[in-house]
Amino acid sequence: MIIDGDGHLFETEEIFEKYMEPPLRNYRPRLVADDEGHNFWVVDGLTRYRRPTVRGAFVPGTAAPAGGRLAGPRRASAGSQTLSSIKERLKDLDKEEIDIQFLYPSFLLHVNSWEDGILANGVCRAYNTWLAKVCQEAPDRLKGVGLVSLRDPDGFGREVSRIKELGLAAVMISGTIGSNRLDHPDHEPFFAEANRVGLPIAVHFSLEFPGVSELFPDFFPHRVLAGIFPIMAGFTSVICSGLMDRFPNLRFAFLEGGFNWVPAYLERMDDHFENPRYNARHLIHHPPSEYFHSGRIFFGCEGNEPFLGRAAEEIGEDKLIYSSDYPHADRAEGTARFLRERSDLSDSTKKKIMAENARRFYGV
Repeated sequence: MIIDGDGHLFETEEIFEKYMEPPLRNYRPRLVADDEGHNFWVVDGLTRYRRPTVRGAFVPGTAAPAGGRLAGPRRASAGSQTLSSIKERLKDLDKEEIDIQFLYPSFLLHVNSWEDGILANGVCRAYNTWLAKVCQEAPDRLKGVGLVSLRDPDGFGREVSRIKELGLAAVMISGTIGSNRLDHPDHEPFFAEANRVGLPIAVHFSLEFPGVSELFPDFFPHRVLAGIFPIMAGFTSVICSGLMDRFPNLRFAFLEGGFNWVPAYLERMDDHFENPRYNARHLIHHPPSEYFHSGRIFFGCEGNEPFLGRAAEEIGEDKLIYSSDYPHADRAEGTARFLRERSDLSDSTKKKIMAENARRFYGV
């Protein structure tokens, strides 16, 4: 059994045309194509499409349905990418040797960076309704993860409850919410409701991070730094700010931000906790490592990381969840097979990474 704890799909305009309620539907996300066939999203007057000022600038359209030059690198049919053909998606999962896949968005990975939280939650509601319906076509193999915007304090509690009612497996947020940290007082009702209904929280990779998103004009250093900083910020909020004490039913997974940094960062947390100068004990009741090893913290891994065996020993084999990143173009193909064939992991560790840990986090 192989469970993919972090697969993806590419949203289409039809989702928002069909499922957004009026009058917000008038302001739904829309796609625009350039002369080369790149598709890119425009929402609330914002778009990532920019005239490049340097050669290595961000490539437009990478979070949109395939068009032009983007059609080939993803190595997946349009029907599989967008879930417009469940048959094609299941065929690809068979090829990748994946039995169950948990589904995350692409364009909407950044929905918590949108300033208009009411519009963002309108988009989230439409997406959640559509995703739950699609997953019903293959309920034994496709599992949806819902979305919510924490920038809509009057709406996110209701949507957390609805995500649970829809049968979605978890709720996804970013490591930072605009310029706010996860443990900001405005977000407390979100965690309280997720704690009440027993909904796991996935803190997923996002390129939006205050002060970093516009720091580098070249995509390479931007992708390296901005990709991991929000995950680290979210992890810090969860471990160091009392969220796990206040909400004992919550489980957290930190996805697509790597894990090699975790041992050193955890050591730093414990060191600072023990130093009375930093006043840690007025925020949390136990050393950070105790929360870390509580069985409520997980990290995604793609299976082909060279130091996975060492990491499993250092941070614990019970915390790593196999994540394919399918069908994103920068993924490695066949990582489930590679993971199964690794010689630096015991059979019991492989079973935990490939299936058991995902079952524990998602509660399936």
